[in-house]
Amino acid sequence: MVSIRRKVLGAILAGYLLIVATITIVPTHVGRFRISRPNHVNLVPLGYSFKCFLQDQTSHPHLAAFCLRNTLGNIALFMPLGFLLPLTSGRLRSLTRVLAIAFCLSFSIETIQFILRFVGNDRAVDIDDVLLNTFGACLGFVIYKLVVPATD
Repeated sequence: MVSIRRKVLGAILAGYLLIVATITIVPTHVGRFRISRPNHVNLVPLGYSFKCFLQDQTSHPHLAAFCLRNTLGNIALFMPLGFLLPLTSGRLRSLTRVLAIAFCLSFSIETIQFILRFVGNDRAVDIDDVLLNTFGACLGFVIYKLVVPATD
C-alpha cells in the first residue's frame, strides 16, 4: 500500500514536471512581437555558454545578465528533480539513476523543442541546456543527501 507521504510527493513531482514542461515547451512568442532565431541550434557542448559570456559587454550591455540568468536558470530548473526523485522512490536514491533520469528528461525536452521548430515554435535548442539541467539535478541530489536523514 502506498503511503500518504508517497502520494503527496508523487503529486508534487507531477506538478513540478508539468511546470517544467510549461516553461520549456510552450511557445514564448506572441505573434509578431518576438524575433525568431531560426538558426539557434547548438550541438557543441558549452560552446554557446562560453561564447555568450565572452561577448563584448560594451556593445551588448545586457548580455552578461542574460547569460548568467540563462545559466543559473537551467541549473535551478532541475534542482528540484534531483531532490524529489529520491524522496518519491527508494530505487531512485542513487546519484547515477537521478542523473540518468535528469539527462534523459532534459534531452527529451531539447528534442521536442527541435521538432516543434518545424511548426513555428522558435525556442533555442542547446546541448548546454542538457548539461546544465543535469548538473542542477546533481546539486539537488547533493542537497537531498545533506538534508534528508540516511534512515529515511
